[in-house]
Parts: sequence; structure tokens; C-alpha cells
Amino acid sequence: MNGNKKFLAMAVLCAVASVGFVLPAAAEETMTHDLEEVIVEADKDALPGGYVKTKGNVGILGTKDVMDVPYTQMNFTRQNIEDFGGPNQALDNVLVNMPSVRQTGTMLHGDFSVRGKSTNGSFFYLNGVPGMLGQFMVPAFAAESIEITAGPNKAISGSFPAGEGTGIAAVVNMTTAKAPDVPVTRYRQIFSGKSGFGEALDVGRRFGKNNEWGIRVNAEFMNGNPTHYKSDKNSQSFFANIDHQDDKSKTNFLIGYQYYEVEDGMRWFGLDATSVKAGKLTHLPSAPNSKNNYSFPGMDKVHEGTIMVLNHEQKLNDTWKAFFNGGWTHSNLKKNITGMSSKLTITNDDGTYAGKYFTRRTPSHKYYGQIGVNGEFKTGTVKHNLVLAADKSWSKSWTGVVGGTGLTNFTGLGGNIFTGVDPNESVTIPDFENYHSSSARFWGISLMDTMELGKSQLLLGIHKHNATSTSYTDPSKGAVKATSVKSDATCPAFGFVYQPDKNVALYASHSEFFDSGERVSENKDSNNLYYENKGDIMSPSKAKSNEIGVKYENKGFLATLAFFQNKEANNITVYNNDFTKKWYTQDGENEYKGIELSVNGRLNDKWNIMGGLMYLDATRTRTEKGTYDGYSVAGIPKWTGVAALQYNPDKDWSIIGRAVYVGSTPIFPASNDIKWTVPSYVTYDLGVKYKTKFNSTPVTLSAMCYNITGKDYWIAYGSGLHLSSPRTLMLSATFDI
Repeated sequence: MNGNKKFLAMAVLCAVASVGFVLPAAAEETMTHDLEEVIVEADKDALPGGYVKTKGNVGILGTKDVMDVPYTQMNFTRQNIEDFGGPNQALDNVLVNMPSVRQTGTMLHGDFSVRGKSTNGSFFYLNGVPGMLGQFMVPAFAAESIEITAGPNKAISGSFPAGEGTGIAAVVNMTTAKAPDVPVTRYRQIFSGKSGFGEALDVGRRFGKNNEWGIRVNAEFMNGNPTHYKSDKNSQSFFANIDHQDDKSKTNFLIGYQYYEVEDGMRWFGLDATSVKAGKLTHLPSAPNSKNNYSFPGMDKVHEGTIMVLNHEQKLNDTWKAFFNGGWTHSNLKKNITGMSSKLTITNDDGTYAGKYFTRRTPSHKYYGQIGVNGEFKTGTVKHNLVLAADKSWSKSWTGVVGGTGLTNFTGLGGNIFTGVDPNESVTIPDFENYHSSSARFWGISLMDTMELGKSQLLLGIHKHNATSTSYTDPSKGAVKATSVKSDATCPAFGFVYQPDKNVALYASHSEFFDSGERVSENKDSNNLYYENKGDIMSPSKAKSNEIGVKYENKGFLATLAFFQNKEANNITVYNNDFTKKWYTQDGENEYKGIELSVNGRLNDKWNIMGGLMYLDATRTRTEKGTYDGYSVAGIPKWTGVAALQYNPDKDWSIIGRAVYVGSTPIFPASNDIKWTVPSYVTYDLGVKYKTKFNSTPVTLSAMCYNITGKDYWIAYGSGLHLSSPRTLMLSATFDI
């Protein structure tokens, strides 16, 4: 019996023992509906419905009320994560409850976008420490909340270990659960899809003088197929959060381990530029049946990681405190056998696709340390809250790649999107060595001052940092050559909040983000092409954001209306005339201008609402000679929206319905001169929860159906696509032992 089965057996025995053995004749006494004695672990800052909090982490500014923050901010609760997430769903299924977030992820990749800019778990903060998580592994089951502050903001986020992308979409922080004052022992079983079985254990206790010590242990396991297309997931994760607090200090230590393996599950497609130019591919094929299988034999991803995060706060006197935040992680993508560029390529109007496969391993180490002081003082009638912090982050990555093994002339992984995969040969991966591929170091200092005078707050901040990024070539391809780029930047932040009364806040802000330069990939694409400038590091670039808005909070209802403008450098792939060579380069800027409305909280005694709407105009500006000025940015729809309603007919029942809308989306299959449109779509989710008792054990039974209409649709991702997930049912039972 493996460890997972042993754990399941022990957990089931504990649950049975706590419930007690009941003869069938006594069954009517087993289930009761008297819940008056149940102690519910609730967040006092949560709005009615329990999905959104009014307070959350805002970088080095600490925990603040949303009405005091000069940015759009959404704080998702543990209940939100459990109801809309789970081991069978990508995390973006939770985050999409913020209208500026769009789903672009699957089980294979935890990607999503905020206000048009793609990001993933690599750019999350974990208890305020950056870079500890990965694209595939975000342990949401251990979270107390996930806080999103929209827009690039280096001043509040500090330095950052290197990772995928540029990380300027938003500041996303995951706060792990601490032991509550009331002991918790919770066991959850989940079944979803065809054969997906998951279980989770949550145990929290406080002890010592005045309950000053606390430990919270969360573990989650998943096996089987949690969807209705070919896939198999095997994951085991364990996190322990230990905290200590007294009159003079607060300390929190988190340690965790994750193992994540997915077999099959291919959903990504590209459009062959050569076929478009040759007239073989003249339009976007309609979305096929989302239950089809596109995974070739041997496709597998295995990722393993260990994390440690330490936070400490020491009171110096009544108005000043010192703090430390640090972390270390060892992440290892041990196996990644997939299509070249993680996709298969559509080559014909009839839906024919082809491709090659490759495999890679990418171990990495990341470290982070931050020290600072925070204090309050007055100058005349102005109250100051000052934060001064210095930090350092560094990372080192290895990689090893074998591409296109045993395949020639763009054949080997073939089929048709309407009938599924038809592999012509099996996958055989030779042994290969990893090599040191990149290193990065950041040193930074941040100074933030929040000044309060009457009904007004003025935020002035600045972040200064130096960065060094170094790229190494594969020694098997010749002499090891290092490309190193040093950069430094100053990123200011300004914010203003005016509250004419306690229910209304008017605000405006400006923030910036500066990256260290993106490394040009050394991998072949599905057309067997390398970048001519492979291994180079792009010039560091700055992103800027401006936002004005109004927030309203009253009687358990919160609404935010924001107008924003973000600008970033435009990194694009360009080809020669016959598509035999390509380069990765910068050309002009991408400008994102939009309006975002979000609403959350109580409608009346039985109805709660969550959702909103965003309009986004993403265009290119300042391109060379103005050639592409005014062109749309690929893969970004103008309209997105989400609306969720929760109905509570009584204290035991909760019914949840949600609709997610994504408007038509432009893509460019071959060049900036050819524009196609991915059709709009709406998906619907429906769920129900029921609270009862088995003997004296409180139990919550729930059912959730995602994409209840079974709609098939394409999701645009840049100028690529991935296929939607089919209708999926999830059932769960949670025991408060």
C-alpha cells in the first residue's frame, strides 16, 4: 500500500471513528439538522457571502483596508478558493472572480492574465516573500486568502527573483492559514471528472501561555482523471505553518513540500505561419469537441519543490517596529515531455495538425531577504506612516533540453483537431545532462510614506534597485559563453485617497515596474527554427501605470470603479520574408487603457453577489516608423465579465451560480498584417452546498458543475490557442472532526 493510500485509510478510519458506527435501523438518528452548537471558522473582515475580504496585504505597506488603498484590490477568502477551486481546477478558476482577470490556464500551466498582461504562480508572493512558487504549483489549499493589487508596482513589491515573463500584471500575494483560536480538524474528500479522487486534511491548534504558539498543517492529495478529457493527475503536497505572537513580536514560519505529476492533458495549439502565407490555412477552424484527446504516448510533466518562508516583526517602542521577510525554494521541473513550444500546430483549414515533441528539465534555486522598519510620527497635524526596507533576491537556474527526437519534416505528432491525436511513433527520450543556464541578482531599497490629514491620504514612495542577469549557453554546443546585463532603475509611486464620508473613497495613483531583461529562448519551435539571437538578454524595460477611481462600501456591499492606463515594452517575434529565420526583439510599446467595475457583498438577507465587468483597449504605439501603431495587441479581448450569485434559503443551504464572459479576441497567425478573431464565449457554473451532521460531526456536502452547458471554445493566448475544458462535475464532503 503506497503512502497516499495509507493516508486515505487512516483518514477514513478517523472520520468513521468520530462519527460512530450506526446500525441501519438507527439511520434516521444519524443525520440531524441542528447546527446551533457548530463553531464556524469565519473571517471578520469578509463581506456577506464569505468570498471577498475588505482587508488584505499590500506589499510593504502591510495589511490595509481596501478603502485606504489607491489601487484596485481584491482579497479572495479561503471559502472562495474552496468553492471555485480545488485539485481539479486551475487557480485561475478562482481568480477570474475579479473582472480584470482572464482564464488562460489548465492543469499543465497555471497561467492567467490581469488587465491583459499574462502572469502565473512564478510571480506570486507567499506571505509577502516573492518568487517562492511556480507556474505549475500554487498550494491554494493552504491559503487563508489571495490578495491581488492590479497593475505594476515595484515600490510596494520590492525586488524579485527571476522567473518567466515580466511579472508586471499585478502584485499577487498568497497568505497561508494560521492556527485559529478555536481548534480545527477538518477532513475533505473530493471526486471529480472521470476518476479524479482528492482528499485534504486541515489541522490547527494553539498552545502555550495565552495561546501564543500556533501550528496549522494542511495536506492535499490527488489521483486519477479529474476532467472529462484524457489526463491523469498525481499530486501530494504538505505545508506546516508555525506562528508565535506576544506583546513585543510576531513570527511566522512556513515549510512545505509539493509533488505534481500530470500525464497527458495536451490542450495547446499554434497556427502555422508558413501554411497561412501559402494559403493552406485561411481561417481559424471552429473549436472541436473539448473531450478529444491530443496527448501523444509518453507525454508527462513532473514537478517537485520545497519551500521555506520566515516572517518576523519586532516591536521597538509604541510607534516603531522592525521586520524581516525571507525565503528559500528549490524547484525542479524533473520531466516535461510535450510538443515543441508546448503546443501542436494547425496546418490546414480542415483541422490537420502536426508537431514535434521535446523534453526539458529545469531545476532552480531562489533566495530572498528583506529587512526594514515601520513607524508612525507627526509633523504638525499630518500623521505619517513610514516604511523603509532593503532587500536582496537571487536565483540560479539549470536546464537541459532534447528536442524533436526521432521526428523529421514536421511529422510524428499528427492528427486532426476534430478527431484527436493520431501518433505515428512512440516517444523515446534519450538521457541528457542539465547545464547552468542563467543567474540573476537584485538589490533594492524602498521608501514609502503614507500621510494622513483629515479625510485625505497621500502616498509617496520610491524603489531603487540594481540588477544583474547572466545567461549561459549549452556547453554541448560549443564553448560556454556568458551574456551578462547589468541595469538599475528608480521606480516611483504616488497615490491619493480622499474620503468625503466613511462610505466613499476617491483615489488616484501612479506606479512603475522595471524588469531585468527577458532571456531569449534557445529552444526550437515547431517549425524547427531557433531564434537567431538565442541566449541573448533583452534590454531591461519599464512599465508604467496610472489609475483613478471611486470605491463605495456600505452595509456589507463593496463596489469599485476604476479607469486605468498601463504601458510596457513590446517584445515580439519577427521573421524574414520566407519564414526561414526569426528574431526576438523589442519594437515600441503596448498600451492598455480600460475601465473596470467590480461589485461584491450583500444584495439582501438571502442574496449575495460577486463580479464585475472590464473594457480594455490594448494597442501598439511608438513602433518603428509607426508601421504598427494602432494595431491590437494579440490575444486580448476588449470585454470580459463575471457575475456570481449566492442564494441562501436558510442557514443550511447555499446555491451558487456563476457566468463568465470573454469577448471576441484578435490574434495574428502569421504577421501583424494578418488578423483573425477568436469568437466570444460565455460559460456557466452551478453549485450547491448543504450543512448537516453525521451523529455529532458537522459535515458540509457540496456539488459543483463547471461549464454546465458543455460549451466548446478556443481561449486565445497571445497568437496561440488552447482548447476549453468540457463539462466537469465535482463532489465533496467536508468533515469537521
